[in-house]
Amino acid sequence: MTDGPGRTPTLQEVATEARVSLATASNALTGNRGVSPKLRDRVLEAAQRLGYPRTSGRRRTDRTTVGIVLPDVRHPAYAELAHAFEREGAQRDWSLVLAGSDYEPDNELDALENLVRTTDGVLLSPSRPPRSGVHRLQASPVPIVACDEPADSALIGGWVRSDNFGGGRAAAHHLVDAGGTRFAMLGGEGYLPSTKERREGFLAGLADRGFAADDVLIIGENYGMDGGQSAMAELLETDADVDAVFAVSDLHAVGAFFRALQEGRRVPDDILLCGFDGVAWTRQISPTITTVRQDWAKIAGRAMDILDALMSGGEGDRAVVPVELVPGESTRR
Repeated sequence: MTDGPGRTPTLQEVATEARVSLATASNALTGNRGVSPKLRDRVLEAAQRLGYPRTSGRRRTDRTTVGIVLPDVRHPAYAELAHAFEREGAQRDWSLVLAGSDYEPDNELDALENLVRTTDGVLLSPSRPPRSGVHRLQASPVPIVACDEPADSALIGGWVRSDNFGGGRAAAHHLVDAGGTRFAMLGGEGYLPSTKERREGFLAGLADRGFAADDVLIIGENYGMDGGQSAMAELLETDADVDAVFAVSDLHAVGAFFRALQEGRRVPDDILLCGFDGVAWTRQISPTITTVRQDWAKIAGRAMDILDALMSGGEGDRAVVPVELVPGESTRR
């Protein structure tokens, strides 16, 4: 690439040789964070081939550091996801930095602004799409992969999600096959895109079995166990004849279960009940609760695969991970 004896290669030539941006080449050669070890090695090797003078420094060998931003690590579903990330990260010998947004876009933005400066990549579960903090993030020198909920920010290099529509459909089929005749969905008015997908899948599944969407009660917009309790209370006041309930999450289902007991309704004798997520709680109470289980290990592994490819200068990807309906005693009469 040299035009004559003694000519010093430019940084742009190093970037072109390594097939990276000028900023990435600069960060790799100066030792700044924000460049994965694989990508950094590629830049250093290109610089050495060209005779770029800044390759005489020590070759960096630090571990890949990845930031993880979740809405609430106390929530059983996000705790399952965090644990899956921890196990997958250990297998890859990655260092992980965990931050919580508490469902607040401002907190999410603060966490992201810190992590994109101090890590090699970020895994994000957006808190309140489409008003999440990532949509207000101006730039990121490192790749970001979304998990669980979507984010249409241009800074998102890829995403991994569960098959929420398919899970809702499976729940509907199961409740019909278990003997349900009048149906409701609790938490179905919530703002999260995953909620909408589960609702649409549930309605589609009932339509498969000949039940019209207009005959299905969709109640509740609040999340968590309290949301499940309040939605069940409203449901029993609205239509006491409902005998099959799909809850938008397992926490909803647990809350709905306890409220039904308080109102003198038995599960499953009076009301069939199905949740979504597959958290451990569903197996610890009696009756055990039927749930649509998300594959947390596969979500974590696929998300880290995509992030690894992006950190190495490759292309991003999108993945929808299958779910599994796990029957429990709450739908067994």
